[in-house]
Amino acid sequence: MRFWVLLMIFLFLFLPLTTAQDEVVGAFVKSMESGEYSYLEAYLSPQMLSAFPESKFAELRTSLIEKYGRVINATYAGTEGEYEYVKLNFERASVTFKLVIQDKKIAGLWIVGVSKSQEKVLTPPDAMMEALKTGNYSIVEPYLSPAMKKVFSEESFKSLRNWLITSYGDIKGYKFLRTEEKGSYTVYYYQVIGGKKNYTVTVTIKEGKVDGFHMTSIPLAFTPGSIYPIVGALIGLFLLWIYVRRMGWAELIFGMALLAITLIVQPPIQTLPRFAGISNVTVLILWTGLVAGVIQETLKYYASREKSQRKALYIGAGFGVGEAIYVSLMSMIGGGSVVVLSALERFLALLFHSSTTVIFSKAYHSGWGREALVALILVHWLVDSLTAYWQYNPSYIILGASYAIMLAVGLCLLKLLPEVKAEKEEETVKW
Repeated sequence: MRFWVLLMIFLFLFLPLTTAQDEVVGAFVKSMESGEYSYLEAYLSPQMLSAFPESKFAELRTSLIEKYGRVINATYAGTEGEYEYVKLNFERASVTFKLVIQDKKIAGLWIVGVSKSQEKVLTPPDAMMEALKTGNYSIVEPYLSPAMKKVFSEESFKSLRNWLITSYGDIKGYKFLRTEEKGSYTVYYYQVIGGKKNYTVTVTIKEGKVDGFHMTSIPLAFTPGSIYPIVGALIGLFLLWIYVRRMGWAELIFGMALLAITLIVQPPIQTLPRFAGISNVTVLILWTGLVAGVIQETLKYYASREKSQRKALYIGAGFGVGEAIYVSLMSMIGGGSVVVLSALERFLALLFHSSTTVIFSKAYHSGWGREALVALILVHWLVDSLTAYWQYNPSYIILGASYAIMLAVGLCLLKLLPEVKAEKEEETVKW
């Protein structure tokens, strides 16, 4: 019985004191972390208010940050009578403070120890950048939000890093630029020092976790390989001109304009399943291919159905040339592709698009235009689904299958080109 009485007396006398001291220490830590003097001000004794005004507080905090980097966190370092010891962990050192607590106020404050870190203490954004620099995914993995872990697996991380190195050279380092507050998010801007080019990336932090990573500047890195897609398309265009002996410049430009419309409309629609929270790879692949087939073939159908076969031919060719230019630009951004295959792919794509528009013209004038549209949407769906699958699981068998289908459609031109060549000149095309 006596034990319980003594215990109750102890708790009554000392527990409120401990709680109060914790509150005082918490205010000190919060001020040091945020830079807001107001958190600390209410817990300073009158003497400390005079000896440690806001200007002195700001001077001390700025000096520590300049020496040791940003504040990471704080750890409790012990109690000794009326003294409380608090360790503030900065990026490059841990600083121990001695606080004198009297009547729930800080009556004294000193730095009593500094231990420099052997390793840099990482914040979540710095963990992302260190992982990017070193290639070690385990550095950033504990800092990723649950949503980020789903879309930013180790495979995705390695793929992104390899893409950046291929495009802009080895990652030699990075430099912190600034932060921006956007609602519940904090966006950190870094400049990455690349062997070929420097570029800017952002790391988005929400509730202390990495919730996003993006590039904000994408410098073009020209390589000899980046021009090969255009070369492949131009070879196809040259062969068509050699046979037909007439060039449709207006239609060629019109076809490029159709490609520009496609690039504006198609990508947002293809990303809709991700916004809906759908992550099934098969669904995403089939949706990507279907959207490409519907949008591209529908645009080409309505652009060429009332045209002569020759004019329709060059609308499709313009679409193919525009696509090749786009692939080359993406190659400059993304590090290029296999030289021979990139040229071959664009050559086949130009024949594919040229063949489809000629088919649309012939089918429309023969009374089966809609049937041709549905058939070529299905074919295009298959081609782009195979291409999308190749992005997830690179396989030259899959790539070869997509090339074979494009070639099969392109070979239809062998039967159609004699009709195209024999066509008489007609009035200016209807736009």
